[in-house]
Amino acid sequence: MKSVIISICILLIISSCAESNPKWDTTDDENWPNACKEVLITSSLDNEKQPSMFYTSKGENRPLIVSLHTWSGNYKQKDELVNTAIQKDYNYIHPNFRGPNNSFKACGSSYVVQDIEDAIGYALEKGNVDINNIHIIGASGGGHATLLTYMKTKYPIKTFSAWVPISDLKKWYYESEGRDTKYALDIAQATSKNVGFNKENYSLNEEEAIKRSPFYMQTPVDNRKNSKLYIYAGIHDGYTGSVPITQSLNFYNKVIADFDKDEKNAIIPQEDIIEMVASRNFIKRTEDTIANRQIHYQKTYKDLVKITIFEGTHECLTSVALNQVEAENILTIGDSNGAKEYGWVNQLKAAHFENFIYNTSISGNTIGFNNNGQEKLNTLFNIYRYLNEADKNLGALDKILIMLGTNDCKAVFEKRKKEIPRNMAKLLKGIKTHAVYLKYKPQIFVISPPPCGEDDIMLEKYYGSSERVKWLTTKLEKVTRSKGLTYIDIYTPLAPQWSKLAIDGIHPEEEGQLMMSKIIDEHLK
Repeated sequence: MKSVIISICILLIISSCAESNPKWDTTDDENWPNACKEVLITSSLDNEKQPSMFYTSKGENRPLIVSLHTWSGNYKQKDELVNTAIQKDYNYIHPNFRGPNNSFKACGSSYVVQDIEDAIGYALEKGNVDINNIHIIGASGGGHATLLTYMKTKYPIKTFSAWVPISDLKKWYYESEGRDTKYALDIAQATSKNVGFNKENYSLNEEEAIKRSPFYMQTPVDNRKNSKLYIYAGIHDGYTGSVPITQSLNFYNKVIADFDKDEKNAIIPQEDIIEMVASRNFIKRTEDTIANRQIHYQKTYKDLVKITIFEGTHECLTSVALNQVEAENILTIGDSNGAKEYGWVNQLKAAHFENFIYNTSISGNTIGFNNNGQEKLNTLFNIYRYLNEADKNLGALDKILIMLGTNDCKAVFEKRKKEIPRNMAKLLKGIKTHAVYLKYKPQIFVISPPPCGEDDIMLEKYYGSSERVKWLTTKLEKVTRSKGLTYIDIYTPLAPQWSKLAIDGIHPEEEGQLMMSKIIDEHLK
């Protein structure tokens, strides 16, 4: 009963404060740059001509920005992203997708979905687009269309960036009706073929509203494992804007549940949602900022979905909206410390959500030995497969990080220790002569193995590893630098405190993994 009373109070407060027409949902036409041209794209669904503003990059294999207009706008609506896209020489398209969301063919219909697909297809055909570097961005109604595309597109989109989006049209209809904004009538007109609606006489087709709402769609999890979804909302939206932040928060939780129904830590608790909506604040907020705005709340699910609630209203922070386009593609090669859930690789992912990291780390992995008689634990044997998989999953490669050597220093390989640096030299040569390396020319970083504990705390198979690893670090540095590559020494700063970080002498707990990742991160910068 208490939660019901709180919810009613929240709705009353929001209704009394909300703007009828948020500033971001402008219908002002843009004075479009001369570099852009207006094009007509034939819908593959009904053959209607849909206009778009389009810019083709001068360079080859450049990113594509698909910028989606707001609720009341169309393809000519002023777009703050276009000038930056041209400046950075990104391909850019601003499709119409049936214009303002107040007619049956607009507002999340099957025509809208197909229009956006057709616009992407047109840009791929006519532009200089890297198909692995496509980014969908939209605010307000464009945020709704971004979430819709996340659920429906068949293209390999790299990032989806939804700002102050609408995810549930049915709920937003009643929210808008309670606030006495024009959006309730818009939704009613869009979900019904009845053209006789007016401000005094209209009603919602709930079934159609649900059909057009991303919140009720099944997340295509298998098709989004190489994509990232960003959701942004200003904490005052719903008060000084037209879309309550619950539209974002609830959608985030819905997507996480679709990825993993047993996931608990990534879900936003209901008490957090109530606190943010009721107080327009969050008591446990950090000092982090975005475009000099306070971040009230932030949550991520693995390296797939991230939500940010910032100090703001119904708006898109355009200085941030294109940040993810310059993200890096990284291949990591390691052993159990890289494979652990809280290991150094996942610590890097958490620190740099925007980057795409393909992790091949596997427990027991070596530089060049068949550990436990298994070829799958020999990186020399598997390196070509790693490179090909990274290319397939990332579509590009900027950096390769290698942290190996601990398992090569096991007691069973003691008599072969002189082979270890030679194997590293062979590994680096193999990488630099492979087609994937020659295609992208990524930076290669060889990271020293971490220290090992003394024999009195170690399993017998690691006896003597402490001295062998210490010997190996200098050898690996020499090999790496002889190839003109970057060597990262994590051994030296960690050695004095290793006994406290790694109880078993080999695997540091989360604090130690975080320290490892921070040392690596500093060198990557």
